Amino acid sequence: MKTSSYAILDDVVSVMNKNKSFLLKIAGHTDSQGREDSNLALSTKRARATLNYITSKGIDPDRMKAYGFGETSPIADNSTAQGRAKNRRVEFEIVYNKADL
Repeated sequence: MKTSSYAILDDVVSVMNKNKSFLLKIAGHTDSQGREDSNLALSTKRARATLNYITSKGIDPDRMKAYGFGETSPIADNSTAQGRAKNRRVEFEIVYNKADL
């Protein structure tokens, strides 16, 4: 995890602290470089590291779930370095029901 991500993650922690009913889906993604199975593992690791960081700041882990999607959901063109950089990301989705986690 990049140290430049800490400020954003601290903002997520703040939102979660202020909104006790929020549950958080954490989705990790990768670019298309490398093997598909390796990318799935990497994206899962990325999402879990994010969950662990948020948990370390006092948010109950039962309010979150981490998922890895590998290279399956690009938001940019994987044929360019800039596009690949955009595809290596973590996204958050707020839900309100445990069943939706």
